[in-house]
Amino acid sequence: MRRAALAFVLVLAACGGTRTTIIALGEPCDPTATPDNGRALCGSGLCVSLDNVSGFCSAECTEDSACGDGFVCQGAGRFGRICKKLSGCKLDSDCPAGHTCDDVTGNCYIKVSRGLCSPCQDVAQCPAGGSCFEALSSHEQFCTVPCGAGDACPIGFTCTSLPVAPGSTMTTRQCAPTSMSCNAGKPLCASCRGDAECGSPYDVCVRNVVSGEQFCGRDCNPKKNVCPGGTTCDPEQLNSAENPECPTGFSCTNIGQSDDPNVKGPYQCVPNSNTCVGYCDAANEADEARQCGLGRRCVNNKCTAANDGRMCTPCSTTDDCRRGAHAENRCIVNNCPSCPFRGESFCTTPCADDAACVRSFGVGFLCKDVSDTDGSMKKMCMPQRGSCAAGLGHLGDDCSKNGAQDCINGVCLVAGTQSLCSLACSHDAECNDARYQCCEVSAAGGYDCSSEKRGADGPQSGHGVCAPLGGLFGDDCTPGRPPCQTGTCLDLGTSQVCTVPCTGTTCPQGFECRKATAPGASTPIDVCFPNGGGNVGADCSFGPAACSSGYCIRKESGSVCTSACQDAASDCPAEWSCEPLATVDNMSVTACLPPELQ
Repeated sequence: MRRAALAFVLVLAACGGTRTTIIALGEPCDPTATPDNGRALCGSGLCVSLDNVSGFCSAECTEDSACGDGFVCQGAGRFGRICKKLSGCKLDSDCPAGHTCDDVTGNCYIKVSRGLCSPCQDVAQCPAGGSCFEALSSHEQFCTVPCGAGDACPIGFTCTSLPVAPGSTMTTRQCAPTSMSCNAGKPLCASCRGDAECGSPYDVCVRNVVSGEQFCGRDCNPKKNVCPGGTTCDPEQLNSAENPECPTGFSCTNIGQSDDPNVKGPYQCVPNSNTCVGYCDAANEADEARQCGLGRRCVNNKCTAANDGRMCTPCSTTDDCRRGAHAENRCIVNNCPSCPFRGESFCTTPCADDAACVRSFGVGFLCKDVSDTDGSMKKMCMPQRGSCAAGLGHLGDDCSKNGAQDCINGVCLVAGTQSLCSLACSHDAECNDARYQCCEVSAAGGYDCSSEKRGADGPQSGHGVCAPLGGLFGDDCTPGRPPCQTGTCLDLGTSQVCTVPCTGTTCPQGFECRKATAPGASTPIDVCFPNGGGNVGADCSFGPAACSSGYCIRKESGSVCTSACQDAASDCPAEWSCEPLATVDNMSVTACLPPELQ
């Protein structure tokens, strides 16, 4: 049995001689602890919460040297830059359920293979010679693959020198995204399906529980809230306070769902109106098109109809289009006999070829010959379906409402439980997006990206659709990531991974057939579950998800996993008793109890 080190000292409190336990840097702590409730406190004064019942003691820092040996200074969202332990596990039993320990890096990771740009916990998950790279700007971690001076990287990626490990001065040549981000990186108030789509790893996809609207928030620090007169706001006033980190009309708000009033966070910039409908902050025409749509502009943070002749602005004559910076634009009429919006008129812009239209307005715009008023033909950018009034959904946009007619390319792809706009392709490059690949078409509008169906850069048949990267066995399936092609997403508490149903011994090496419940499901099914971690006595500072039993109990020296029992002699480790107890998340169970708590 592994026992956590007793990393604390006892000191006298300021009054009454009451003793308060002080916890050392890096050790587990209770985020709800206060000087008044008698629970152990961090000597640094900072307990970084991992969930509602557990966290670790840390301290603010600006560089590694401020943290001391065995620690590194890293960004942590609203907590700023803080000290974190450089190494963690030594054995698999030190890790959460389903995780394996890399005793070289000290990382707990899920024993699956990840591809280029997939999220990773350790280099052991990434392709041979690749790295698990941490982006300095966003702190997201993703796999890269090795490349040489003459090697070509996929579209959207560049062969560049990266550190072999976080903080290392040694570098290696790797294919990495040109933007240095594998997340979509959607801005504040953009629509989202999950946290992974929003800005940095600490930005949250906020859901309005009344309307169902989902939009990206922005991580913020409530300590910086300033009330009128320059005073610091009380937490109860956060909803009405202006915050320097949030735009006008937004507040730094506690969106946590815990019933415990002592548990705070996460804090996010959210609109005071509780809706992001019509919000924008674009400063140029390209960003206005992205945030508000074609033919619209951003005025005082609100999307409004444009009247300056830009692409897709409604018009009556060409004079309506040739204004300001759009002197070459012209007004055209959709005279397509079979088009659903025949007679629609809108402004369009001249072009040299299809590629020029794609660069300006995205995949789905083509450069077509249009008859001018003098009878001559001019090349102008046109939506593929001939309409600016509807059906302008680009690659990845939701098309669940009206199907293919919502999409500019006329292709609506069934992606697990989602429906996404796509386009026909024969090679990956035709998707024009590093987050998508060209895969074989499957039944009922779906797709198959398995190695049996794909060649080096496209489907073996030569006819496919652009599908989101990921969704195969072992891939991350947290909300906002590509859905599992198998339809089975396994929730391990600290991560969610795609898996497959199983019987007996049909699972890959490192996995076993176990009963588990997929997110949103009520009935457990037999699925391939990763081996490792979560045994009785293992550290569960991650929270209850760290234990294969789901039972975590708190000790002052650090929380440990336990398991249900009927008889101590047969069900528990030596010296442990079998007694009724309460877990860290207030579940009542008869379980194994270590001797120091008896």
